[in-house]
Amino acid sequence: MDSLTPASAADLPPLGELVADEPFWSYPTGGVARAGVAHLRVWLTAGPEPGHLAVVTETGPAAGVTESAGLIWAELARRYGPRFVLLEHFPAPELGEGMETLDLVRVGADGSPHWSRVWPTPEVNPRHAGLEHWMAAYGHQIVNMPASEFDWRQDEDDQINGSG
Repeated sequence: MDSLTPASAADLPPLGELVADEPFWSYPTGGVARAGVAHLRVWLTAGPEPGHLAVVTETGPAAGVTESAGLIWAELARRYGPRFVLLEHFPAPELGEGMETLDLVRVGADGSPHWSRVWPTPEVNPRHAGLEHWMAAYGHQIVNMPASEFDWRQDEDDQINGSG
């Protein structure tokens, strides 16, 4: 999923209160295992229409969350209702190549999942600034990085203008 189309910041609601934090959440799989384990966090959304934003973080060596995204989405939609946004989070691997990513998961009418990249996105992409702004405001709650890592351009501007 390295070449995903970036999501739009308009798809990402402002976060409110954290209402669930389950480090060993058991999620449904369609395979032989029948269940996988991931870290689930759910926030109330603070937008004009109340809802929930859930982040499922892959915690195992296999990419089981990706293969089960449609089942995970259905399970969480039953639990949290129709105003629900799902993000799939992959931490950077401890060994080997790869990077930390955050993807928006949508499910089509046929039940198949579709992903859009939230972070990181290329600077040349027209949606980059909006996504970086959302990550600067909320990303530090989702990924293991300080908020200052997401608004680097503001820091550079402050240093250039002598205000930082």
